[in-house]
Amino acid sequence: MNTTTQKMNLKEKIFQVLTIKNLTFADLASYLTLSEAELDIVLKNNTIDIRTLEHISKELNIPLYSLFRENYEGFDFEKEPYDKVKSWNKAEAKYTPALKAWRHELDELRAEVVKKNLLIDALEAQIIKK
Repeated sequence: MNTTTQKMNLKEKIFQVLTIKNLTFADLASYLTLSEAELDIVLKNNTIDIRTLEHISKELNIPLYSLFRENYEGFDFEKEPYDKVKSWNKAEAKYTPALKAWRHELDELRAEVVKKNLLIDALEAQIIKK
């Protein structure tokens, strides 16, 4: 991946999150005590320091590493917050919906087992009383 693509991706990702969070570039610049022009320059020139990136992640309430992920394919950020995306690549991303469905089904089965165990306990208690 060339440097130009990396610079563009970081700025684009920041803009994506700003949009999702209903914030503006001006809001972020103000939080960082930078002018919009200064923030734009460090993003364009790829001269942003790690502390500034940490402040950005804090202000946007996202983990720092999420700014460097390569792929968000298959995720609906309305349903799953930006900072909760666990998949790192396309191979993993394609399984995410199925895994969610299986987890939901597993949770339902666990709840059913709890109900059945309560019923068994109640029946055993009745048998003991007789």
